[in-house]
Amino acid sequence: MKRRSAITAVVIALSSLVFTTQAQAETFGWASSPLTNLDSAGATVNGGFTKFPTQAGMYIQECVAPVGTARPTTCSDTLQVWVTAAGGQGSISSTGGIAVKVAGTIVGKGVSVDCTMVQCGLFFRLDHTAPTDFSEDKFFPISFKSGAAAPVLAADEITVTLNGTPLVRNVPSNLPYRADAKIVATAKSGAAVSLTSLTPDCTIDNGVFTALKGSGQCALAYSTTASSTTAAASGNFPFLLVPGVQKIALKSLSIAKGKTKALPAATNFGSDISYKSNSKNCKVELNIVQVNGACTLTATAAAKVDMWGALKSTLKVTIK
Repeated sequence: MKRRSAITAVVIALSSLVFTTQAQAETFGWASSPLTNLDSAGATVNGGFTKFPTQAGMYIQECVAPVGTARPTTCSDTLQVWVTAAGGQGSISSTGGIAVKVAGTIVGKGVSVDCTMVQCGLFFRLDHTAPTDFSEDKFFPISFKSGAAAPVLAADEITVTLNGTPLVRNVPSNLPYRADAKIVATAKSGAAVSLTSLTPDCTIDNGVFTALKGSGQCALAYSTTASSTTAAASGNFPFLLVPGVQKIALKSLSIAKGKTKALPAATNFGSDISYKSNSKNCKVELNIVQVNGACTLTATAAAKVDMWGALKSTLKVTIK
């Protein structure tokens, strides 16, 4: 209640700057100050939500003004905050004060824009959990006072791959429970890239990103330090956690006729495996198979909620 009271006080104090909901447009309410005569060398816009969307979280990013109803095409690679109702997972809670850093010059996708000469502002949109929903898109113009902006260092280009596939900011990737997930991060400048898991349901260790659950979300953050020629870079990638894939440590079996053999008793996640013969050539008791001819076996194992899916696999048995 104290945090809600604090933000209510801010909203009342800034009532002249409250942006009201437009009919058939965004449903969120936002109040902030200042939005004009900002320091071009770097400033902070302090605000908060008076109403927050229920369908997803929101991104707030400094961008160049869009054309018509289209989304902005140039936005800062670093000046962005992620807001969710609950907070956590690398986001900011929607129920408290929110500080958004802005600058007179922004760099997005390698393009530098002078916001003292071009109209820039804060662009609000739903986050990666609702990538095709444009209903909350809203652009609030900002302006900067005259004066030289701070020198702008070249923007570094960071590439982060998951098992060789490049990750895309704000676009979630699926991460199965306990799957092999090798992360490689490189900076064009050659700077070292630090990787951090922003959530307890995932860990990053020696370049391996591991999901400890089979449902929910995780976020992987990257950062570099600035040099004399290159600006520091930071950001994060969202992940949707999905059930792990159960496996059996045997795909085929070759055995002498009339002989018996023990089959794997558990999956890679430790679930008990049940075997069933699909013909009279093989007999199975528990995990022991007796072979009188070629056959196939069906192996099954139960799923575990929020961890892994069920196993159903075919095992081919041949005669030596």
